[in-house]
Amino acid sequence: MKLFKLCAVAAALTGLALSASAMTSIADEELSQVSGQDGVSIGGDLHIDIGSFQYTDTDATGGSVSFNNIKINGMFVMTVDILNNAAFAGAVGGAMVGHGLTAAEATTNLGNLVAAGVYDNKSDVVQFAFPNANQDIRLAPSISVASIKLGSTTAGVHTDNASPSFGSFAINNIDLQGTKIWMWAH
Repeated sequence: MKLFKLCAVAAALTGLALSASAMTSIADEELSQVSGQDGVSIGGDLHIDIGSFQYTDTDATGGSVSFNNIKINGMFVMTVDILNNAAFAGAVGGAMVGHGLTAAEATTNLGNLVAAGVYDNKSDVVQFAFPNANQDIRLAPSISVASIKLGSTTAGVHTDNASPSFGSFAINNIDLQGTKIWMWAH
């Protein structure tokens, strides 16, 4: 009987804890007041298999090529942040200097983005970054293609893939650490 009472108390306490943490909706106005989060992090374990990628040339002298049994394997860690225009200019300018431009040349190139209508120098920007997380290079993504075959076309349609493979290739340990990708509307 004592065990039954303890189980009943435990069940009641569990029910209270679950109801206290129940999800509730939040309106846009309330969400705009939320602060303290610096962005999100995403980790991935890639196991991608692509049966075939084919390119067919549809003109009269066309042919085709197929890349068969494509595999992408490995892991990555990525952060996603929203940058205001000043933070974006600093990040892009810093990247340009890292590629050998002077600070003045980086400023000129940032101005060229605006002058060309590519960036308005006002909008927020989404930054996808693969941080230097000191990961073992063996975990980095790798791409392999088991066979590459040339084929023929008839009326612009790939007609055979029976020709012998003229090779395969692999790109191993693609180290993305330190890479940043920016996305914005225009």
